[in-house]
Amino acid sequence: MSNRFMRWTLGGIILGLAVYLGYVVIGHVRSTAPPPPIDSPVLEDADAGMEGFVYHQTKDGKVQWEVAAQRAEVFEERHEATLVDVQLRLFGQDGEDMMVDADEGLINTETNDFSLRNQETPIVIELANGFTIFTPDLHWIDEKQEIRTSSPVTIQGNGLTITGVGLVGYLESEEFTVLDHVHVQSLSQ
Repeated sequence: MSNRFMRWTLGGIILGLAVYLGYVVIGHVRSTAPPPPIDSPVLEDADAGMEGFVYHQTKDGKVQWEVAAQRAEVFEERHEATLVDVQLRLFGQDGEDMMVDADEGLINTETNDFSLRNQETPIVIELANGFTIFTPDLHWIDEKQEIRTSSPVTIQGNGLTITGVGLVGYLESEEFTVLDHVHVQSLSQ
């Protein structure tokens, strides 16, 4: 009988310790769980949001380009800023060479590359030399000082209309190349 009593007693102690250990573990897990995220209707995942955003790129003390937006959201970890209602000004040696307005944009704050896009109407790129470029999107590669698009493009000026798909341009030299399906039409025809 004492053997049986000893088994029941030890079994009860083990069962009691198991229940207590379970209680401690569950209590610890609940107390260290992170609080639920707070939903922000404005910023969502952004690190910062602002109205009236302006971003400059300078070289040798001179502004190369300036992007202004009505609204911006900054994502520090991705090195990005998303923009709404964007105005871009690119400056050449003699001052302002190009002015662009777009519905939305994205800047890589690490490389200073950016992209602009319009939803319904084409982006209008007015060049200082009198030519105007129309395209739905535009990409700036800062390291190469290059403007690029793979979308349809139209260039008008000096009595010509040039259409095609894709464009590469360099602001310094004011050289622009339409990449594919190029058609040139003289307005005097």
